[in-house]
Amino acid sequence: MPCLSGKFNPGGGPIIQVGIQRPQLESEVGPSQQKIEYFNTLIDTGATVTCISSIAVRTLNLNSIGLREMVSATDTSPVNVYLTNLIIPFNSEMVVFPNTQVLEFAIGINSPFQLLLGRDVLCKGTFTLSFDGHFTFSL
Repeated sequence: MPCLSGKFNPGGGPIIQVGIQRPQLESEVGPSQQKIEYFNTLIDTGATVTCISSIAVRTLNLNSIGLREMVSATDTSPVNVYLTNLIIPFNSEMVVFPNTQVLEFAIGINSPFQLLLGRDVLCKGTFTLSFDGHFTFSL
């Protein structure tokens, strides 16, 4: 059972490194040659869906596959949807969540993270936060 655990600052939340890769196109044959980029990622139990910043979208040169309504605490607005492979390093094992749809979100320039890991991924396993500043995510 893959398990990822660590410490976090309760004022900011747990931040981990998550890899993003553009999925291989049907026209591409053989092993994927797409580069994996790693980004600081906030584990966000309040996010229904995993989200990606416009900075990460530009870094990966992703193309939108459509629009979807995003509901936040203050607004509802249409945002771009992207298809990605998410790669989460569970200690010694890299777990790939292929063809994961992620929503683009607006973020400040000085943000410590570029992705929000939402419940669409978290609910595939068990995630715990402790008051002493420790977290665990296991599949």
